[in-house]
Amino acid sequence: MPENQERGTTFRIGFTVLDRQIVDRDGGHVGKADDVEFSREGEGPPTMTALLTDTAALGPRLSGRLGKLWRTVLSRLRPFDHDEPVRIPVGDVEVFSPTTRLSTPAPEGSRAAERWLGRNVISRIPGARR
Repeated sequence: MPENQERGTTFRIGFTVLDRQIVDRDGGHVGKADDVEFSREGEGPPTMTALLTDTAALGPRLSGRLGKLWRTVLSRLRPFDHDEPVRIPVGDVEVFSPTTRLSTPAPEGSRAAERWLGRNVISRIPGARR
């Protein structure tokens, strides 16, 4: 549990967590928190168990035609071995605000779509390698 949050603490996820930058323990950029995962044990209230990041996590948040278009484009552009969002357990979060800082290295697969686009699209633009 993050040092600034105690177990059972209530806070506004839309303000404190979503769309905030995530950095790993070394200060490396991981991405932004695009969604959150909840679980429920028994009859108790749901608790946040993970942050979801990467372009695959953003699509379900977009509604209507834009969301469908986002998911369709990503299904064609994404690397074949990376079709799920990156899941970061809440236990790996050291602090949430203002930047979400992890107590662990960047999770496997973070920024895979960005790296793929860089290699296969951006690097082919004349002058992009300067």
